[in-house]
Amino acid sequence: MIIVILGMHRSGTSTVSGLLHHNKISMGTYRNFWPRPLSQNPKGFYENYDFRKINDQILNHVGYDVKSYDIEIPKPILTQKIQNKMKKVISNCNKDYSNWGWKDPRTSITIEEWVEVIASMDLEKELKIIFVARKASSVARSLYKRNGLQIANGLELWKSYTEIAFRFCINSNLPVHYCSFESMLSNPLTTCDNIFDFIGTSWDKEIVEKFVDQSISTSGKGTSINYPKHVDQLEKNVYSVIS
Repeated sequence: MIIVILGMHRSGTSTVSGLLHHNKISMGTYRNFWPRPLSQNPKGFYENYDFRKINDQILNHVGYDVKSYDIEIPKPILTQKIQNKMKKVISNCNKDYSNWGWKDPRTSITIEEWVEVIASMDLEKELKIIFVARKASSVARSLYKRNGLQIANGLELWKSYTEIAFRFCINSNLPVHYCSFESMLSNPLTTCDNIFDFIGTSWDKEIVEKFVDQSISTSGKGTSINYPKHVDQLEKNVYSVIS
């Protein structure tokens, strides 16, 4: 089984990835987890750098730099060299682990290309997607706190990432589970029960209770933010499919 976690930066994807990893879904190893735990993610990012590096190469090839925070994201184009790298990292993980996955927010904007490669390897039937949502205002505040990105730009960047990933998921025939970071923090046991029921593997309540710090996110709190209409509508569409 292959689990791909989708979600915008600062949306709780690290928490979901960590929970999967500690419940026997390999999301990487200490060698390739990067970045290491930092103040904004004290329990770790659980981000496999091998996939992150390829995502950067995919996006750089079409002139996009994630750290530019540009809201205009070009459609990725895969070269044969990049496809070979994608196949190699997938093949290596699939050989080493029966249940594995990866998390990198960049995958939200490259998911179509990854699925094409996975399908070409006849592994599409192994694939499941977890879509992690967080309110646009909370993401924007968190990006402002961490990166100094202006709130208005953070809202638009949330929209760019989320729209690409959400459109792919709702139009795909792949199994997709939608969850929110808000529900993970307010009710982690029920949220995890739903996630692992979707995955079809067992999980440990004690691990979840220890791992999910329900005060983990304070950067998302603050005065209300007036959304642009297109951001507001997309957020409503996303949260309408979260049970």
